[in-house]
Amino acid sequence: MTEGQTHFEKFDSYIPVDLNQLSNGLLAFGLITAIVIFRYFLVVAPFWFLFYFRTFSKIKSRQIYLELPGKKEQIFEIKWSLVSSVVFGLTGVLMGWLWQSGWTLVYLKFDQHSWIYFLASPLILAILHDVYFYWTHRLLHHPVLYRRYHSVHHASLRPSPWASFSFHPVESLINAMALPILILILPLHPVVILLHLTLMTLTAVNNHLGFELLPVNSQTNPFLKWIISGLHHAQHHKNFRYNYGLFFNWLDVLHETENPHYKREFSEIFKVKKI
Repeated sequence: MTEGQTHFEKFDSYIPVDLNQLSNGLLAFGLITAIVIFRYFLVVAPFWFLFYFRTFSKIKSRQIYLELPGKKEQIFEIKWSLVSSVVFGLTGVLMGWLWQSGWTLVYLKFDQHSWIYFLASPLILAILHDVYFYWTHRLLHHPVLYRRYHSVHHASLRPSPWASFSFHPVESLINAMALPILILILPLHPVVILLHLTLMTLTAVNNHLGFELLPVNSQTNPFLKWIISGLHHAQHHKNFRYNYGLFFNWLDVLHETENPHYKREFSEIFKVKKI
């Protein structure tokens, strides 16, 4: 066992304090919230700089919208994203408390469930999270829930990458509860959880960037065609009846909720036709 493995297999490497103590819980909440906010700006800012502040011709050719969102819309998205970060900080403490209290299936030894499972668990987690998101997302489109909560996110008809966390607090809580629920039923190593959190942030940026990052031939690729593209989610913001997935589009295909014009419009992006 290497020194690195020893560190990542220690409980104290992740939770060094007793979260049952109020002062420790508040400290953890503040720290996790600060990390979430820092990660938000750390990940989003480079994409914003590259695609909105310093656009190049090759990047411009992948622009999805006819016109990019303005400063007012982006400030609106940042404001709600900061509110969501507080909710994410709370659920982060909840996850730590559940783990520390022995309620979860989080494990520390990399090979406790075999190396094959460890390597496969990120995909299993992504698929289960995708199922959770798809159905809760469709639920949020119920007229009552949409009007009260989900309309905040859909105020961004042409979202920018700053819209990655732009949710009403209730929707933020619904989204954030996926991981606390999944660690109760799925054995996961904390490294996998941390990687998944990073994937979630990158996916959120990709989905709201306003530019297509997938290659032109992705819709004929047997693997890439199942990945949610920037256009896929942009179509959802334009037409609320379609495209509810998070990471993959398989549930949209299965339940016939994928925009019927998706593939055609995807190819048209590369011909400089915008939605």
